[in-house]
Amino acid sequence: MNRNTQRLNRYISLAAGVSRRAADEMVRNGRVTVGGAPVLDPGTLWDPSSQEVRLDGRTLVPVREEKIYIMLYKPDNVVTSMKDREGRKTAPALIGELSTRVFPVGRLDFHTTGLLLLTNDGEFAYRLTHPRFGVEKTYVAKLMSVPRPAELNVLRRGLPIEGKMTNPAQVNFLEKKGGKAWVSLTIAEGRYHQVRKMFDAIGHRVTKLRRAAIGPLELIGLEPGEWRYLTTKEVRELNEYMDRRVVEAAEKGPPPDVPRHEKRVETPADRAKRRIVKVAIAQAARKKEVEKEKAAKEARDAERKGPRQPKPAWKRGSKAPGKRSFPRTKGKFGKR
Repeated sequence: MNRNTQRLNRYISLAAGVSRRAADEMVRNGRVTVGGAPVLDPGTLWDPSSQEVRLDGRTLVPVREEKIYIMLYKPDNVVTSMKDREGRKTAPALIGELSTRVFPVGRLDFHTTGLLLLTNDGEFAYRLTHPRFGVEKTYVAKLMSVPRPAELNVLRRGLPIEGKMTNPAQVNFLEKKGGKAWVSLTIAEGRYHQVRKMFDAIGHRVTKLRRAAIGPLELIGLEPGEWRYLTTKEVRELNEYMDRRVVEAAEKGPPPDVPRHEKRVETPADRAKRRIVKVAIAQAARKKEVEKEKAAKEARDAERKGPRQPKPAWKRGSKAPGKRSFPRTKGKFGKR
């Protein structure tokens, strides 16, 4: 895609000073022409340098907008949307008032912290988030338990999540501390809660999750809630990185077409991989069952014993009820 290509509704919104929704209606009502031909699809992509856009016969010339690129260290308990119906704090609100409106590039879950980009450059955001470009994102996860090397290898090979295989991930074991583990995971996908679900699938719950990098851009020098503008060099390196990813994907080519009636021949390596993944998933499921049974047994034991009763007064140091106390006197045979 040409880097100058824009969505028609966005161009009209900027040039006519109307909302994106109003621009959509203008296009659908046949009021817009591109290169002299009417266009009815607001999402049409076109190059402003090669074709003229007219609204009701009048040529549209958008006000040149300065491109802004921001790196934010998203803290916990913050949503990445522009507004939140529940009144929770949003990522754009942490930036404050700027000369132009910026929006988040992609999303981070409510409890996931780390690197979040905001911009007013729609093409830049599209390239960062579209699967075609395969932009890698690196996360650092804190796990409730320590995974075995064989379990991490399952993530490296890919595993089924909700009926669909994940792509192979880059996994690095970082640290073990107090029965917990820190692990980094690099993926080029963006499914809902994907990182947490991948670790859940091998039996290890994520308690903390932070995005540490997007492609070559790393989260360095910021504290949660702080932000800064990207440098010209960082923006250029990100664009060059995305260009390389497209070339690499094109060189690999599409997967070979296999007729539906033709069954793919399974190699010994395929069978071994499938067996390893199956065993790892079964072990993780069994581990969850054992933990669930243990928790249920503890709950039953606590219910059977009932609430702890306070000790009687005589067990706390007072004399036992119904017993007489005699003075200690000295007799012929000593103390009585």
